[in-house]
Amino acid sequence: MPERLEKVIGSILGVPVETLSDDSSSDNTPGWDSLRQLSILLALENAYGISISTNEAMNVNSIANIKAVLKRHGVEF
Repeated sequence: MPERLEKVIGSILGVPVETLSDDSSSDNTPGWDSLRQLSILLALENAYGISISTNEAMNVNSIANIKAVLKRHGVEF
């Protein structure tokens, strides 16, 4: 996983970046609740200079999905 993305998500969730992978999601990552998901979305918008739509935001519940959204916005890993 890209270091920048690891730092954003790890810092918001308060977990070591080593514990995160593409499989990490709101279903299997401690502390990943709806409020932190919103914080992740806002941090991603700030970090990458993008605007995530409401439809995209509803599907951003895993790192794999986050990477897919970022790629659609032109972010390359």
